[in-house]
Amino acid sequence: MTMLHTPVCGLLGIDVPILQAGMSRYTTPQLVAAVSNAGGLGIIGGLGRTPDELRSEIRQVRELTSRPFGVNHVLCQLDPAAFQVTLAQRVPVLSLAWGRSDDLTYQAHEAGMKVVHMVSTPEEAGLVASDGADVVVAQGTEGGGHVGMMSTLPLVPLVVDLVGDVPVIAAGGIADGRGVAAALALGASGVMLGTRFVATRESLAPAFWKQAILEARGDQTGITDAFSGLYARAISNAFAAGYEASGAPVLPSLLQSSAAQDVYTASAAQGNRDYFPLLAGQSSGLIRNLPGAPEVVASLVAETRSALAAAAQRAGLRAES
Repeated sequence: MTMLHTPVCGLLGIDVPILQAGMSRYTTPQLVAAVSNAGGLGIIGGLGRTPDELRSEIRQVRELTSRPFGVNHVLCQLDPAAFQVTLAQRVPVLSLAWGRSDDLTYQAHEAGMKVVHMVSTPEEAGLVASDGADVVVAQGTEGGGHVGMMSTLPLVPLVVDLVGDVPVIAAGGIADGRGVAAALALGASGVMLGTRFVATRESLAPAFWKQAILEARGDQTGITDAFSGLYARAISNAFAAGYEASGAPVLPSLLQSSAAQDVYTASAAQGNRDYFPLLAGQSSGLIRNLPGAPEVVASLVAETRSALAAAAQRAGLRAES
């Protein structure tokens, strides 16, 4: 693990620079604790959880691990009461996304927490770094769920150059050690993965969603605002196609995300993937198994070592030639 011990590891108190994305309500205490126990950083998805539910999730994670973990809050749909639970519970890491709030960052620091803030443009990165974020996550459009429009490959080095000494985590399109090695080569101090951890035994995603990821090619995902009113990447299905074809107006995000909730609930109950938000990144084309989260972390570490060694060898051979 020494090879993968980057500055972000010491900052967050983890062994390897592998972070599990918040994944909305589809994280479980078992998933979060498993990632943290394996040396990475597990993160509870706070979006859509009531304060009582979030408090319970935090306490369950603490029963399963003594390692650092985080809670994710999506700022454009923030529940202030749920955020106060995160503060009151003194969670080690606050994960923020889709918005900016220097006040929340300040409150987290006052509570002794580290702040990991996801962005999708260099401009956003500069702003959240100036707000005091301890770590900036640069998420490319290849990722699953809510994403921006810049690709990971140019976004990460641009953010690295802009934020200076603030560690940068790469996200979007990464599912194996080759992606981790590439992110490190771009100047990132680690990676955050969502789709890969959705497709694990511990995640709360319905079985048909996990199966859709296993079967999908990367080019079968697309960006749509059908599910939440905000751009998100998902595996194409009948709901997204029908919404796009209908020309229906996009509602504000809170209304849009709840307008069809009864459809999603019924679809999940029936095991019907056609009318459920199958959020997934282009990395779904690289995922062909359904392991436990500890196996994912271990595989990423081993694959990254191999990828870095192979890259060094190829570079050496070219230099000799």
